[in-house]
Amino acid sequence: MGKQVDFETSPELRRIFTREFDVWRDRHRLGLEELSARCGVSSSYLAHLGRYGRIPSKPVLLLLALNFGMANPDELLAAAHLPDPWPFDPESQISRRERATEGFLSVRLDMAGFVEAIKTVVREESRPRTLNDLLQGRPLRVGLNLTQPWLFGATARGDIDHTTGLLPELCSLLENALRCKIVTSLVPFRGHIERLRRAEIDVFGPMLATPQNPSTICFSSPISRCGMSGVYRLRDTQSLQAIPAPARWEALRDTTYKLAVIRDSRAHLIANTKLNRSDDSLIICDTIEEGVDRVLIRGISNPAHIFICSSINACRAVASHSKDLELLFNTPETLLDVADNAMAIRPDWPEAVPMINSALAFILGATGFSRKMLSIAQNYGPGLIQPISSFSQAANA
Repeated sequence: MGKQVDFETSPELRRIFTREFDVWRDRHRLGLEELSARCGVSSSYLAHLGRYGRIPSKPVLLLLALNFGMANPDELLAAAHLPDPWPFDPESQISRRERATEGFLSVRLDMAGFVEAIKTVVREESRPRTLNDLLQGRPLRVGLNLTQPWLFGATARGDIDHTTGLLPELCSLLENALRCKIVTSLVPFRGHIERLRRAEIDVFGPMLATPQNPSTICFSSPISRCGMSGVYRLRDTQSLQAIPAPARWEALRDTTYKLAVIRDSRAHLIANTKLNRSDDSLIICDTIEEGVDRVLIRGISNPAHIFICSSINACRAVASHSKDLELLFNTPETLLDVADNAMAIRPDWPEAVPMINSALAFILGATGFSRKMLSIAQNYGPGLIQPISSFSQAANA
């Protein structure tokens, strides 16, 4: 089994870096330590690039291409999944200064300062100043998260209406606050990371933030904070060992409990970290519906004892199947975790984060949006979704 890494990688970037580094090393008779110094990073950082194809920050990529003197630097950016074109003259490159004979006048180069100055120039040249610069005249594309159905309205028949409710209202308020047109689309949770990375959408959410996610997507300030609970199977099934409901969350570290989680969700992170459960010991699902089915249906393949999800979705599942499901860890003192409910922003748009945060701060403070969200949340139980300060110290522990 290969070593697991906690950063985004690209096999193509690894291939190109290895090729260019070999040429650079032979030409200059220098090694990885010297190249790292020129790029302002540690040698272990670049070693990860050569070993795993780790995708570095954009300034480091630009400095690498300049040091290598690449004839086609766009190739390096494309391999790192960056859609932006090369921002400098194609002939631009960095050459090592030849040692001059000291005479009446001599200049000593501060290499660390020089690298930092170059990185500053690179950042300034490549970073748009406003949201309009980022959008270049097109609408802001927002993917609506289907795993938070309580943020949508309902039809007369009781079905979810994705055109009404708090989330469409939030997008309308963002459109006014950001002074740009917004177009929305329904995006399955399973595909949101790749769609953000490929810049097919600009924003996705709201979602429970997973800061350790190797995709390097950005997150806005939280709209609210949401608890994490569990849904326990009451119906026996032949392929699943009967086992009592856990009294404490620590019991879930026992692999006898079959746990279902949604892939790349906050619950997935909790299971891997807080519960010390490897993916091999989990049932990883793609949708809320699949997770509920794992603890509900008798005779299903890969059944689970417990489905870990947001407290609101756990309450909704139990309300719909009260005879077959039991709610676990659903009070502020027993929650599995408390997570920021925030907007995910594409990883190459860190400049957009403060702009979106400013718009959200206005919306949450001046439009009554927070009160509407809390009013709906109270239908599922007090304390499961609240402003950050409303959670007890026990829930934050």
